[in-house]
Amino acid sequence: MLATTLTAVAGVFGIGLVIGLVVLTTAEEALVSVARTAARDVSGSFWAGVLTQALAVPFLVVLVIACAITIIGILAIPFAALAWGLALAGAFTLGVLAVALVVGWALVGRGSAGSERSAAVRGLAVGLAALSAVWFGAAAAASVPVVGTLARLVAVAFTWAVATVGMGAVVKSRIGVSRLSVQFGRAGGRWSGRWAPASTTATNEVPVSQVSWQTPTPVQGVVAARRPVDSSAGTGSGAEL
Repeated sequence: MLATTLTAVAGVFGIGLVIGLVVLTTAEEALVSVARTAARDVSGSFWAGVLTQALAVPFLVVLVIACAITIIGILAIPFAALAWGLALAGAFTLGVLAVALVVGWALVGRGSAGSERSAAVRGLAVGLAALSAVWFGAAAAASVPVVGTLARLVAVAFTWAVATVGMGAVVKSRIGVSRLSVQFGRAGGRWSGRWAPASTTATNEVPVSQVSWQTPTPVQGVVAARRPVDSSAGTGSGAEL
């Protein structure tokens, strides 16, 4: 019994590692983006994942009702439900892999040698092994009546929390909550309390009274003309510059 359970857990770990390698090969940028979102805001990703799970069934019901309005839509209901289920499964898988990558980087680091791909593979393998260790412990304690049940409940709760954080990170990174292009008051590299463009160029402002006597020309730009002379201070002939 114990050997069978350990073999099943090891099989799940192996399948997860294979899927992770495929995702790294085909969608490394998306995986790293979700991992960074999860590492940056764990609590926010968790609550986003809880909200996603709470709205999953109501959204499916609304989708089915919307499809049932027309005859053609009725025929599309099975495909719409299948697409929604695949989307949730994909978000769940990508989220778990992203959290595993974060855990792996936290345990072994990204390393200074080798490429980013090798560091990601190493972090993913270590992270999946760390996440699977909870289930290995639950399988080892399964023979003890009370301890085995508690260990299994802890493993289920831990896996749900990991999946929730990962799914929330997927939602945040894909919808763009963590990539808002509008910057609130960022000027000069620091955040201020007003709206401003991301980068501003300071200019030296000269009072209007100092440049009002300059005459623009189409060839040489701005050249000096005769400065108007105050009649109370000069001769009034205009010869003073």
